Amino acid sequence: MSAHELFSILPLLIISAGIVLLLLQVSFWRNHIGSFITTLVTLVFAILSCFWVAASLSGNAGSIQVTSLINIDYNALFFSLLLLLTAMVVSIMGYNYLEPRCYPKRNPDNYPEEFYILVLLAILGALTLVCSSHFATFFLGIELISLALYPLLGFTVTGNLSSKKEQLDSLESAFKYLILSALSTALGLFGIALIYAASGALDFDSIAIRMPDLSQTSALFATGTTLLIISIAFKLSLVPFHIWTPDVFQGAPTPVTALIATVGKTAAIAFLLRFFNTLNLYQSPVLIDLLTITAIASMLIGNLLALMQNNVKRLLAYSSIGHIGYLIVAFIIGNSAFGTEAVIYYLVAYVITTLGSFAIVGLIADSVETDQLSRDKKVISPPEAKDDPYQREFYRGLLWRSPWLAICLALMLLSLAGIPLTIGFIGKFYIFSAGVEGQMWALLAGVVIGSALGLFYYLRLLLTMVQRDISENTTNFGALQITTSGQLLIATLAAALVLFGIFPQILINWINTI
Repeated sequence: MSAHELFSILPLLIISAGIVLLLLQVSFWRNHIGSFITTLVTLVFAILSCFWVAASLSGNAGSIQVTSLINIDYNALFFSLLLLLTAMVVSIMGYNYLEPRCYPKRNPDNYPEEFYILVLLAILGALTLVCSSHFATFFLGIELISLALYPLLGFTVTGNLSSKKEQLDSLESAFKYLILSALSTALGLFGIALIYAASGALDFDSIAIRMPDLSQTSALFATGTTLLIISIAFKLSLVPFHIWTPDVFQGAPTPVTALIATVGKTAAIAFLLRFFNTLNLYQSPVLIDLLTITAIASMLIGNLLALMQNNVKRLLAYSSIGHIGYLIVAFIIGNSAFGTEAVIYYLVAYVITTLGSFAIVGLIADSVETDQLSRDKKVISPPEAKDDPYQREFYRGLLWRSPWLAICLALMLLSLAGIPLTIGFIGKFYIFSAGVEGQMWALLAGVVIGSALGLFYYLRLLLTMVQRDISENTTNFGALQITTSGQLLIATLAAALVLFGIFPQILINWINTI
């Protein structure tokens, strides 16, 4: 490997070095804020390295092939940058979640520092996945993500990081994800084996050369690619492979929920774009029909089930299923420049709004004392919410208790609903335009129906937030106490949401450069 090729994978090397540094740090000096700062510094250097590598691509036809395993191009760097920024948000969310649960009375069984190691490990897997040009790196990347998520999902089980109920929910979500993820991995490996049996190759370029013969004559290849897509559909929570999503989203710590909802899905979409474009699988009617069916089912079933939810995390879980369905509409015609642009823009919109929504939900829950873990001011929840600040009824009157949080959450919900002047509206506009360009009227009908259903439950939560509670428990409410870092985080996400909604050309021009 030449020095130039080594330089091109600098973001992966920096994240790897950060993981090693954190391991050494927690071995000799356990300090929560120290590990948090090390993580942020690692991510900042990795982000800067993406720009350095991008500048070096101009003289290499926009792409650098690092052996047959990794291909670094502008698409890979853009997705890497998005993933690294997402990791920064999740790390800040994690700090706000863990700090009050560990201090000032430090329990020796609490190990918050490992959270950041696992987050960086998941990001390393995601970066590997978006740069992969070989099934070996694909499998390595997707398994690194999964291996990091297993302990993260059950992160609150030991020590004094959460209540007994939270520990049981977290443990349940970890086991469910472990079992179903193992099934997904088995299907994916079997699919890769069939593709190798049909093509005799594992790198995408070699398979693409043999595609004219394989796509028409090999049942093995068709079956293998179908199984591989099904495996990835599990990671994307596409219907009917979504069964794990609501329980895992509800049971996991909120920062981990945000990580699953964004990082894993972003990496999977980035891989699918590369895989389909390299092998020109858009010409495969079987795969396109499969994606069409799952997209329509995800848009309709995801939004229908969200209508029935009173738990906000479960509502956002089913909502994410519908949004990935919208994304697949644009992906199906992703072989055109406009289709790819629509996929990337909507993915950015989805990541910003999802991170913002979970950040606010997590901050609200963290500010409430439902047991001995309270850190600020005791707030007694209404009878309908009992001990669960994630219930929709707990949000009744949020506008009057914490106007700033209510306004930011309203912006996130309006963006998810696709209301004008938000990034979500521009993303939905791209989806409609891509569907019209591809004359996919059935898919567009699904988008319209799904969006109408989504608008209903988003507005229902908004109305709950602005209603004053006239019950006898009204006086038990206090102002929610939010950390400064939490306020800065949601302010930044809300500003990005509005900025790209009012001035979408800023992001569009950037996307067009890749």
